Amino acid sequence: MRPMSDRAGQSARVYLDHAATSFPKPQGVAEAMARSVLEGGASPGRGGYAEAVEAGRVALSAREAAARLLNAPGAERVAFTLSCTDALNMAIKGVVRRAGRGGGRTPVVVTTQNEHNSVLRPLRALEQAGECAVERLACCPATGRLDPEDLRAALRARGGAALVATHHASNVCGTIQPVKDVARVCREEGAPLLLDAAQTLGHVPLDVAALGAELVAFPGHKGLMGPLGTGGLYVARGFEGRMDPLREGGTGSRSELDVQPESMPERLECGSANAPGIAGLGVGIAWVLERGVGALRAHGLEVSRAFVEGLGGAPVRLLGPSDVEARAPVFAVVVEGWSAQEAAAALEAEFGLLTRAGLHCAPGVHRAMGTFPDGAVRVSFGAFSTVEDARLAARALAELARG
Repeated sequence: MRPMSDRAGQSARVYLDHAATSFPKPQGVAEAMARSVLEGGASPGRGGYAEAVEAGRVALSAREAAARLLNAPGAERVAFTLSCTDALNMAIKGVVRRAGRGGGRTPVVVTTQNEHNSVLRPLRALEQAGECAVERLACCPATGRLDPEDLRAALRARGGAALVATHHASNVCGTIQPVKDVARVCREEGAPLLLDAAQTLGHVPLDVAALGAELVAFPGHKGLMGPLGTGGLYVARGFEGRMDPLREGGTGSRSELDVQPESMPERLECGSANAPGIAGLGVGIAWVLERGVGALRAHGLEVSRAFVEGLGGAPVRLLGPSDVEARAPVFAVVVEGWSAQEAAAALEAEFGLLTRAGLHCAPGVHRAMGTFPDGAVRVSFGAFSTVEDARLAARALAELARG
């Protein structure tokens, strides 16, 4: 990593695992978290004294920033969660259980084989409990792309679906799905769409108003540059009535009721919030908004292009599309003559490059691309990655492959 004036920290090593979490964070993220702990300490929405009011203001500011980034119709449409995984569980289980009430037809969920385990495992658990039936669509083995017409065919064959759940971009091969076409098919076939934006929000423009997705799950600690333990779920206006809360409890509002309030975001949020994490997340999102997702996307493309060009004719297999415009800045590679774990260890020991090896919690992608069970080495770039970082990673991989 190279020194930058608004980085919160620096390192002699090159961090290339932004698909897992972003690092370093922008200046101000850690400071906002420290202020929450050292100067405030109150729980947002849990008191009328000055410190509690300030904690509520900070949380509202972060919620408003997230809504602006998504182009959501109101800040209340964003519920804070523990992570993207938490948001996905909230959405999937909430919709399925509401749809399954009444003892009628078993709810159907259509998804793909290339999902992260944060989608695959909740669906499998519901399926094993007899709460839903799941249709898992194959993506193109070479590119990881879903054909929207395959989705249409599946919806018609199943007589519709309670939910369609898919990723915006793969956390393995980086493939950006044709979400506009997917959303159009969902609208035409009457199926609500849940989009997993773990690898795109903050990296790739996402306008929920234009897209029309009912649900969008996102992490706070990746492209939004916030701390671990933060995330969110966007819920389209009125759709909260079509999902059960994952948890119930105190909200600081409507305390006379012994049921969860119907209004958002209280419908999905309960208990004392992660005030320090949300304070840091608000600063991270503000940083993204100030720079603009379009500019961050352009930077990601520049770095990605340098990486792909740097691999050149090296005996390194790149999973997914070679066209960087078709993908997020996430690259999984197979190095000839090396296991994934050995290659990642060598990249760290010999070049100071921090990557991730294995199946990346997405075994279906690796099965489809012929890299199961060893997996691949994943190199992923973020807002503070440089062209020099990308060229170094490409040279290191080529050197390993050539022996």
